Amino acid sequence: MDSQKNKKLKKSTFDGMLWIFSERMSAKLVSFFVTLVLARLLMPEDYSVISVTAIFFTFCRVILNGGLNTALVQKKDADSLDYSSVLCVTVSMAAILYVVAFLAAPWIAELYDKEQLTAVIRVMGLSFFIMAFKSVLNAYTSSRLQFRKFFFATIVGTVISAAVGIGMALKGFGAWALVAQEMTNNLIDTLMLLVTTGMEIRLRCSFERLKSLFSFGIHNFASSLVSVIYDQVSPLVIGLRFSTVDLAFYTKGQSFPGLINTTLSETMSEVLFPVMTKVQDSLDDVRNVTRRYMKTSTYVIFPIMVGLMVVADTFVRLLLTEKWMNCAIYIKIFSVSYMLGLISVGGIQAFRALGRSDVVLKLELVKKALSMVVLVSFIVLAKRPEALAVCSAVCSFMAFCVNAVPAGKLLGYGFWEQARDLLPNLLLSLLMALPVALMGRLPIPDLALLPLQILTGAAVYVGLSVLFKNENLRFVLSTVKQRLRVAKDQ
Repeated sequence: MDSQKNKKLKKSTFDGMLWIFSERMSAKLVSFFVTLVLARLLMPEDYSVISVTAIFFTFCRVILNGGLNTALVQKKDADSLDYSSVLCVTVSMAAILYVVAFLAAPWIAELYDKEQLTAVIRVMGLSFFIMAFKSVLNAYTSSRLQFRKFFFATIVGTVISAAVGIGMALKGFGAWALVAQEMTNNLIDTLMLLVTTGMEIRLRCSFERLKSLFSFGIHNFASSLVSVIYDQVSPLVIGLRFSTVDLAFYTKGQSFPGLINTTLSETMSEVLFPVMTKVQDSLDDVRNVTRRYMKTSTYVIFPIMVGLMVVADTFVRLLLTEKWMNCAIYIKIFSVSYMLGLISVGGIQAFRALGRSDVVLKLELVKKALSMVVLVSFIVLAKRPEALAVCSAVCSFMAFCVNAVPAGKLLGYGFWEQARDLLPNLLLSLLMALPVALMGRLPIPDLALLPLQILTGAAVYVGLSVLFKNENLRFVLSTVKQRLRVAKDQ
C-alpha cells in the first residue's frame, strides 16, 4: 500500500469511527440514563416485561433486515432501483411481522404469566415499519461513508426521545417510559436521515436486482439468524426454567457490558465493512486494516471491560441500589464474554468485504453447532442461572479460536499472529485492575469510591502504556493530533 493511499485509508477509517462512535455514544448514553431512572423506579418484577419482549423482538429485527442491507453496502454500483427494491421487501416484511406479533402477543403473555406483555408487544411492533426504512437509509449512508450524518441525525433523536422517556419515567409510567423512548428515538433518527441523505425513494421493485442482492445477503442473514437463535436460548431457558425475575437480573447485568459491546462493535462494523470494500481488490490492504483494528480496538476495549468487571459491585450499589445486587455477577461474567466477542469483528468484516459471506455463514454454523453442545450441557447441569452466563464466556473464547482458522488461510493473520497483537493490551489491562480492585476494599462511600476507581484505572493504564511504550497509544495520539490539525486548517 503506497504512503498516500495509506494515509487516506487511515483518515477514512478513523473519521468514520469517530463519527459513528459519537453517534452510538450519544444514543446509548441516553438509553443508559433512562434505564437507570427506570431501574430505580421499578422493581425487578416490573422490569421483566421489557426483558421478555426483547427476546422476541431480537428475532424479528434479524428477519426484517434479511441481510439485504449488508448486500447494498457491499455492492459497489448500487443505484436507486436497488435501494427501492430492498425497501419494498423490508416494508412488506415489516407488515407480516407486525401481524404475527399482534396475534402472538396474548399467547406470549400467557406463557410468561405477564398480562402487560400483550399491550407492550403490540405497541412496540409498530417500530418494525420504522426499522424497515432505517435499515435501507443506514445502508445508503454507510456505502457513501457519510458517517457525519449518522451523528447529527442521532443527536436530534436523542434529545427529543430523552425528554419523552425521562418525563414519562418521572410521571410514574414505568416500563412504558423505555418503550416510548426507544420508539421516539427510532422515528426521529429515521426522519432526520431521510431528510439529510436525500436518498431517492421510489415505489419500484426489480426482482432481478433482488435476486443478485439476495445471493449475497442470504449468507449474512442465515449467519445472523443462527447467531441470534443461539444468543436468545439462554434468556428463554432462564425465563421458563427459573423465573422472569431471574431473567430480569440476567438481562440487566448483561445490558451494561452489552451497551459497550453494541456501541463498539456497531461502530467498528459499520466503518470497517465499507472501508474494506474500497480496498477489497488488495489482500494486503484488507489484512493491514484488520490488524490495525485488532490492535487499536483491543487497546480500548480490554481496559473498559476489565475495569467494569472490577467495579461491578460498587456500580450496582450506587446506581441501581441494593435491590439489583443480584445482577452484579452477570456484569462481571458478561464483561469477559463480550471482551472476547469483540475481537472477532475485524475478521468477520474482512471476509464480508472480500465477498466471502459463505465463509461467514460456515463459521457461524460451526461455532453455533459447537456452542449449542456446550450450552445444552450447561442447561442440563446448571443449578443456577449464572451458569448460563458462564457458558457465554466459554463459547466466546471458542468462537475466537474458530474465527482465527479462516483468517489465517485467507488473510495470513491466524491465531498466533492475533494473539501476539492482543496479549500486550490484555496484560496492561490486568495490571491496571490490581490497584482498582484493592481500592474497592477501602472504607469509602460508593459515591466517592466509583469515580476514584475509574480515575485510578485510567491513570494507571495510560501510565503503564507510556512506561512500556505501547505502540497503540502512540497511534491513537498521533491520529488525533493529525485530525485536530486538519480541523484547525479547515
